[in-house]
Amino acid sequence: MGRKSSINKVKRSNVASKNIEACLIMSLYEKGHSPITSHFSGHGMGECDVLSISKSDFIYEYEVKISRADFKKDFKKDKHRLITEKKFTIDRKITENNIIITDPLILVANYFYFVTPTNLVTADEVPTYAGLMYMNEKGLFEVIKKAPFIHKTKATSSFIRTLSHQLTCKLVFNKVM
Repeated sequence: MGRKSSINKVKRSNVASKNIEACLIMSLYEKGHSPITSHFSGHGMGECDVLSISKSDFIYEYEVKISRADFKKDFKKDKHRLITEKKFTIDRKITENNIIITDPLILVANYFYFVTPTNLVTADEVPTYAGLMYMNEKGLFEVIKKAPFIHKTKATSSFIRTLSHQLTCKLVFNKVM
């Protein structure tokens, strides 16, 4: 199937993006990733379309793209600059029970994927630090290019707490706080 026929099957609207996000979240849940959220920002990271924590506490970020223009525009975001400059975390000092603790602010995920409709972009167009997944018409995902390991800092308890707080706010207040 060519690029154009694939693009025509997915309408260029926020609904198409939400559909891919919903299918991706369910797929990640079935693979044991938890917690999982959409539109996360916090703890040093810029906004992520979908973010998940693996069983081994590695952070996976997924950028959903439904048009080539959106894919190309994504490279203006700071996260791509931070990855290429190898600035993955920054240390911050926090006080807990009168004890100073160094807690890393995680700036980029351990693994980064672009998720698109089938054949929207090719593996050659994806940077070396990113992976590529296609979602087909049946809502199934295929890894076209495996994302490489970017850095070794795992999700900390404060990162997971921040993620959980945002999930709770979405559930209780129907918005991110």
